[in-house]
Amino acid sequence: MKRTMTVIALSLALGLAFAPQGYASNLKEDAEIIVNKARLVIEEVRTAPDSGAAYDLIRQSAGVVIIPDMFKGGFIVGGSYGKGVVVARKDGKWSGPSFVYIGAGSVGLQIGAQLTDLILVVIGQKTMDTFLRSNFKLGADAAVAVGPVGAQATAATEILLKGGIYSYSRSKGLFAGVSLEGAGMGAEFDLNRAYYQTTSNPREILYGDVETPESGKRLFEALSKFIKK
Repeated sequence: MKRTMTVIALSLALGLAFAPQGYASNLKEDAEIIVNKARLVIEEVRTAPDSGAAYDLIRQSAGVVIIPDMFKGGFIVGGSYGKGVVVARKDGKWSGPSFVYIGAGSVGLQIGAQLTDLILVVIGQKTMDTFLRSNFKLGADAAVAVGPVGAQATAATEILLKGGIYSYSRSKGLFAGVSLEGAGMGAEFDLNRAYYQTTSNPREILYGDVETPESGKRLFEALSKFIKK
């Protein structure tokens, strides 16, 4: 009996010792998957026939948010949730990515579920600084508007003049603007820590104070190709 209790105690101790390492390893893998999926979203949107306006806006942006495989669904009361990355752009150079989440609720007669890729084009440094917060709400803490599609977005809109966010979705190959008024966003500190190992601070990441891993650099390359197409 005593020997059995000793074995159980040793097993529990080993489990506690290795559980955090296993958890961190899974988070690191999750972070890499999110970054690679974000890159694929940009590469696929690059060839979309209606992405001209997004291309024009990203050229003027202070940053871009990419949420791959955002889940949408529900019955009567629906909602959506996803995790992705935000990257900053200043003087033609990219920095990040920093991990973020987005969540939105909706009420109405609806049924079913779908996965949607989400792209948010951030205009103005003041709006970009919003992503340094732990959480905020679109429409309240940051102006948000449905992104134009098709022709290039050259008109001087309120957001282009004062800053804010243009929102786009891509589902089943279709690229379109999407309404996100009232959606909540915030930083994913655990994913930041797992990805960079040295910090979870969005400010350090988005200001380029840390070395970007290779998967992040490949995302930057995809974004640079997109705006130079």
